[in-house]
Amino acid sequence: MTRPGSEPFVPCAPELVREVRRLAVAGHERFEREVWASLPEAAIPGVSPTPSYHNARHVAAVCDGAEAIFEALRAGSDPFGIVRDARRWAESTGEAEPDLEALRIAFGVAFACHDLGNIAASTRVSLDGNGLGLEHARFYDSSALYGTPAVEIRSAAIAHALLVSKGGACGRVPALARLVEHLVLQTVFHFEKVSDDAPFWSPMQVIDMIGSYFFLSVPRLEAIAGLFAEMRVQRPGSIPVLPFLTSLEERFEKLVADPGARRDVLSAFERNSFGRTAESVFVVPERFLGMSRPVPYEEAIAALLAPD
Repeated sequence: MTRPGSEPFVPCAPELVREVRRLAVAGHERFEREVWASLPEAAIPGVSPTPSYHNARHVAAVCDGAEAIFEALRAGSDPFGIVRDARRWAESTGEAEPDLEALRIAFGVAFACHDLGNIAASTRVSLDGNGLGLEHARFYDSSALYGTPAVEIRSAAIAHALLVSKGGACGRVPALARLVEHLVLQTVFHFEKVSDDAPFWSPMQVIDMIGSYFFLSVPRLEAIAGLFAEMRVQRPGSIPVLPFLTSLEERFEKLVADPGARRDVLSAFERNSFGRTAESVFVVPERFLGMSRPVPYEEAIAALLAPD
C-alpha cells in the first residue's frame, strides 16, 4: 500500500541519465589525472600509466550493462525479477511503485554515481565549470577497509545531490532519491555473500561485478591489474592470481543460480559493442594455471599485463 502523503514519481527529462553519467565519468577522469597518476605509493616499476579499476571506464561499462538489461526487460526478458522487485520495493517502503522508465532512470543514475565515493573524501559536491568539485580521496578507497559501507554511503549521498541539482521536478521527488540511494547501497561487495532479500540486490551486484567486464573498453585482465594496483596501495601484500580469475564465473553461477536466468542475463550482456562473449570473459589463460599460490601484487600485475 502506498503510504499517505507519498509523492508519485515524476517523469524525468530524457537527458538526465546522460548528464549525470557525463559528470560522473569526468569526475573519475579528473581523479585519475590529479591524484592516482601522480601518487608515489601507487607507482609500479616498469608499468606506466598506473592501472586502476574503479575508474571512468568501469562507470561507463556498468551504465551500458544496465541499459542492456533494461533493453531486454522492454523486450519481455526479466531474469532478475526487476518488475517483481519494484512491487516489493513499493510494499516495503510505502512509496509509489516505480514504472519501467522510473526504474531505468534510477538504475542509470545509481550506476553512474556508485563509485564516486571511492574517489571522494566527503559528500561535498560543488557543481561549477570544472565538474563535480569533489573533495578528492588520497587514493581509490574501498569499503573493505571499514566495518561499515562508508564508500557506498558517500556515493549514495553524492547521487542524491546530483539528482536534486540536475533532475528538476523529477529529481526533487523524495521517492526517486530514496530508490537511487537504495540501489547504490546494493553494490556493497562481500566475497562470500551470494544472495540477499533486499529488492534489486541481485541486478546491482551482477551488473557491477560481472556485467562490467562485458562492456569494458579494455580487456578483463587489464581491469583486474588495475584492481590489484588499488588493493596494493590500500593493503600491501600478495594475492593468489588463479583463484581470483576463476572466481568470476563461479560467483556468477552462485549469484544467478537458475540456469535459464543465467542464459538470459548472458544474452543481454553479450549484446555489447566489443564482441565479448561468456567464453571470452570467463576464460582463464593457460599461463595463469600455475599461479595458485599468493605472489606479490607487483608480480601479479606484471603477469596480468603481459602480452599473450
